Amino acid sequence: MAIRNIAVTDTIEKFRTEFNAMTLNDFGDIATLDTSISATTIVGAVNECIQIISSTAGWTMVDSSSTTQIVGGGQQAHFLGTSNETEVVVSGGNNVTIGLPDAVSITTSLTAPTLTGGTVQITGNTISVTDSTVLNVAENITATGNISGVNITGTGSTHTLGTVEISGNTIRSTDSTRININDTFRANTFETQTGLLSIDETLGFPRISSTRGDKILIVNAIPAIDGSSIIFEGTTSDDKETTLTVIDPTADRTITFPDATGTVALTNATGYATSTIFSSAVTLVIYNSAGVAQKTIVGSAT
Repeated sequence: MAIRNIAVTDTIEKFRTEFNAMTLNDFGDIATLDTSISATTIVGAVNECIQIISSTAGWTMVDSSSTTQIVGGGQQAHFLGTSNETEVVVSGGNNVTIGLPDAVSITTSLTAPTLTGGTVQITGNTISVTDSTVLNVAENITATGNISGVNITGTGSTHTLGTVEISGNTIRSTDSTRININDTFRANTFETQTGLLSIDETLGFPRISSTRGDKILIVNAIPAIDGSSIIFEGTTSDDKETTLTVIDPTADRTITFPDATGTVALTNATGYATSTIFSSAVTLVIYNSAGVAQKTIVGSAT
């Protein structure tokens, strides 16, 4: 097949001669085309030949984007796996196995509705297990946001959050002898270490109790009572109490109890202001017109 050129200065006769020679000698006579070929053009005939060749001595590879590649007789198709990503095994002459290794490395991202590893599933932002209600984490967890849950438990007996340690029902600080609570702290009952002092509520009233046998409660301070009364229940818990009341003071007042043992006398009670109160006393008795004693006044003789 010779290369044929038509110069711009050539005649029509030259063009006719070269064209006839090209179609007759180079392209060939369509009438002599093999009857197994149905195409009437060179391109069509070539395509049919490729199909016939690939169907008898070769095969075609097609990917998910419909891109095709014909592998003819004597040619090779290479299936190359990438370390930590895919594994390819050729066996039996015509078997190709493509799989994943035990450890898969993904350099960008992996997206799927549900990812399953053993009995652990990841769906959206939820991690769950298919054979239990407990997800065991064998290593430390570091989070830049909040960790929340209905119950947060551990398999050990002691758990530490920062410098706060929880062991059983005991909470302590690992770097101090005090735990600071910056907000309101509520409990049914507050007790000291040995339970001698307790603070709770009973019958709708706040209560401070001493569990000592003698009920002694030491107040190492000057109490300022925000009120006008102190109520004493007595040894019997009932609806009868003794109330100690002060009148609203208009200035600072001081009432002093002597360093002595005795009974406090009341202004509107009798039987207390006796001669035993005074070291040396005289008695004044007031009688009515019938000679009946009305008042007895005991006073100091001095």
